[in-house]
Amino acid sequence: MFGVEEGGVEAGPERVAFVGRLPVCAGTASFVFERPRPADFVAGQYFALTLQTAEGEQTKYFSHCDAPRDEHVQLTTRLTGSPFKMALEALRAGDLVGMGGPFGSLTIERGVAKAAFLVGGVGVTPARSIVRDCVQRGTGLTVLVFDGNLDEACIPFLDEFRDYEARDPRIRFVHVLEQPSSAWAGERGYITADIVRRHCDPLDGWHWFVAGPPAMAQAMDRVVAALGLPGDRVSREPFSGYL
Repeated sequence: MFGVEEGGVEAGPERVAFVGRLPVCAGTASFVFERPRPADFVAGQYFALTLQTAEGEQTKYFSHCDAPRDEHVQLTTRLTGSPFKMALEALRAGDLVGMGGPFGSLTIERGVAKAAFLVGGVGVTPARSIVRDCVQRGTGLTVLVFDGNLDEACIPFLDEFRDYEARDPRIRFVHVLEQPSSAWAGERGYITADIVRRHCDPLDGWHWFVAGPPAMAQAMDRVVAALGLPGDRVSREPFSGYL
């Protein structure tokens, strides 16, 4: 993620090496780093990244886009042109950065058999971490991800998500596009309570997860309220420090 509410006690930071950059879509990229040792974290958690920027040393918080069994740490973020993001883009393989954590509780608790997500854009990263971990470990978790994006040109990890769906009928993604082409056969507009009800009974044993920048999280809070979801069935983690 690109900045979770800062809090907790940092573990570190440890110095780790930058590995490389992966394209995602226009204005969005993934950045890959060596994994700190020890590297214990739970899918859905986030970490602190410390870089030297034009304005001095800065620390931002990002969701693990990777799963615990992956070789490297991966973050996916919008390239906003901020001093921190410019420093991130300027990294070269082998450059050392500071990394601390893990933090956060947007995780699958014991006893949860059905997980549903209300996310959008790169806010999908904690969902990707959780689903990827589920697939790698064969947990049998039933997953439903409502993923809002602008158009077909940038749905992060679309091919990977389609592969998960093809491999396991318990995993489903509902992509909701604000400005799709006329050829788009999926959901249009924004994630709403009506869209959610078309794809599931929201009260049928699901545990719901809301993550994303403040505006997105607030919009999804309204969906949660419209659906009448009980508070103990909703986990929420708004991102801050978007730049």
